[in-house]
Amino acid sequence: MYIKSAKRLMLWPSVFLLLIITIFPFLFTIILSFSKVSLVRGISLSWNGIYNWSKLMKDGRFWYSIMHTYMMVILATLIEYILGFGLALILYEKLKYKNFFQTLFLIPMAITPVAVGYAWRMLFDQTKGPIDNLLMGLSLSPIKWLTSSKIAIFSVIIVDIWEWTPFIFLIMLVALKSLPKNIMEAAIVDGATKKVLIYKIIFPILLPNSLAAIFLRMIEAFKIIDIIIIMTGGGPGISTESTTLYAYTIGLGTFDLAYGATIAMAFFIMILITILLLIFLINWVFGKKFKFITSLE
Repeated sequence: MYIKSAKRLMLWPSVFLLLIITIFPFLFTIILSFSKVSLVRGISLSWNGIYNWSKLMKDGRFWYSIMHTYMMVILATLIEYILGFGLALILYEKLKYKNFFQTLFLIPMAITPVAVGYAWRMLFDQTKGPIDNLLMGLSLSPIKWLTSSKIAIFSVIIVDIWEWTPFIFLIMLVALKSLPKNIMEAAIVDGATKKVLIYKIIFPILLPNSLAAIFLRMIEAFKIIDIIIIMTGGGPGISTESTTLYAYTIGLGTFDLAYGATIAMAFFIMILITILLLIFLINWVFGKKFKFITSLE
């Protein structure tokens, strides 16, 4: 009995720290979204009802940022999965210098997002950037990578793909290495081609791993802010502004903490609904035989 009590007592510091780091800021953000904040003499809160939420519903900039964010998340995650799985399949084969290429493919993920943003900002520079200089050397017109409102968002997506494809690659490569050898060998003996092996055996078996990788990457991609700040600052205009950046700009740029918290909470609810809908859709498509939550556990 004494040992049990001692164990529980030793857990309390960790539980208390977890409450401070996660639950308290989350609850405080909810309170802020229904409050009016005054910074005249310190920080003082007063009840503001649903004013911030009604203001949010009419905020065109918020909905514009939501559109940008979902566009970046969907396109980037889809392409990252295709490229990452493709690279994993290539390196799953017995290739020369396999370990070298594995290390090489993981380098972008190891670089800090700020460094990635600055590097690609220089590469995309319209006057001195090597990419546009190469295009002009080939007698092609330079592209306004970061100064065109129609192209800038795709430049951000390209950088995100370059940096985070290794994440998908790493998960899928580990999953491929864990495949049961007997199934693969039996399929090869039965005359299965590489195409049949990938589409009929490898892909179905690794579907839970694929979905886990996609969901983890999507959740992380929703928070994109650092690369955008460095590369475009949300511009030209607000053409590359993500919802996270908008919440940051309002909350810490203009010090409208209450409205910034409202944007953050609304975005959190949207992400939660999106993930739950996707889980429901996956379970509905694959039926009772496929349990996504169980596969993640």
